[in-house]
Order: sequence, then structure tokens, then C-alpha cells
Amino acid sequence: MLDYYGSILKSDEEIDTELISKFRSKCYESYIRLIISDLREEGILQKDYSVSGWNAFSQRIIYEIFEKNIEYQKQKKERKIKFLYCYNQLFEDYDILRLICDKL
Repeated sequence: MLDYYGSILKSDEEIDTELISKFRSKCYESYIRLIISDLREEGILQKDYSVSGWNAFSQRIIYEIFEKNIEYQKQKKERKIKFLYCYNQLFEDYDILRLICDKL
């Protein structure tokens, strides 16, 4: 077994394409790339993984982080839309509505 000691490395491009293909149905590719770059800056997503290390340990954790991040952003956008709808029903002051949206 060649990869037992982590001899086969998984490149950044392979990890990026795997993550993009996994989460493409849930959000835009540009947003996935933004999450990837943020995770690399924070040191959560490392530069090099062995294939066995990625599959056994890191892949599940990174997938969970992606799922939670995408769900959080989705909920945040839904709250914003609901707020805008309610505010628009009660008041018709679009300047204040725009100011509030920019702050959110």
C-alpha cells in the first residue's frame, strides 16, 4: 500500500475542484472560491494533504464547515428579504429602506 505513510499528495487544485464540484449545486462557484481562500488564510484548509489523510480526516471537517457557512449565509439573506418585505408593506420610504439594507 503506497499511500499508507502519506506518500501520495493531493494538490490544491484537486482539493479546489473537489470542493467546487461537491457544492456547485448549493451556491455559485465564486462564493465557493471565496470560502476556500478564507479557510486557507485562517489555516483551516492546509496546503498539502495526503490522499489518505484527506479522505480519512480532513474531508469530512471541511465539508461540514462549507455546509454551515452556506446555511448561515442563506439564513442571513432570507432574514434580509423578509425584513425588506415587511418594511415595504408598512412604510414606503425607499431611502430609509436602502440605508437599512446597506447596513445589513
